[in-house]
Amino acid sequence: MEPSLGQRISHYRKKAGLLQKELAVAVGISSQTLSYYENDKNDPPTEILAKLAEVLNITSDKLLGLGHLNPPVVYRNRNEYTLLRALRVLNSFGQERALEYISDLSELSKYTAKK
Repeated sequence: MEPSLGQRISHYRKKAGLLQKELAVAVGISSQTLSYYENDKNDPPTEILAKLAEVLNITSDKLLGLGHLNPPVVYRNRNEYTLLRALRVLNSFGQERALEYISDLSELSKYTAKK
């Protein structure tokens, strides 16, 4: 189960070595308000969320629990997509062999793309 927003705020505050009072002052809110956020009694407004992330030296995405999301993969053409799909069905030994084969092909000029 993913940690809540309040748990993430608390985690990153402690990781930064800050007391609740210190973080609250740095962000411009009361200790009680920060406590409400950390205990999931209230969600911080966007501007406070941005200040929390700035003071904690992390991105807002990370504070919101979105830091683990990967950007979408963009394929140059259908062949890249097909190669990746084929590679994913192989076990690790098969993947290593496929990469060796691709490496060998990339050394032969008749198979390399012109730059």
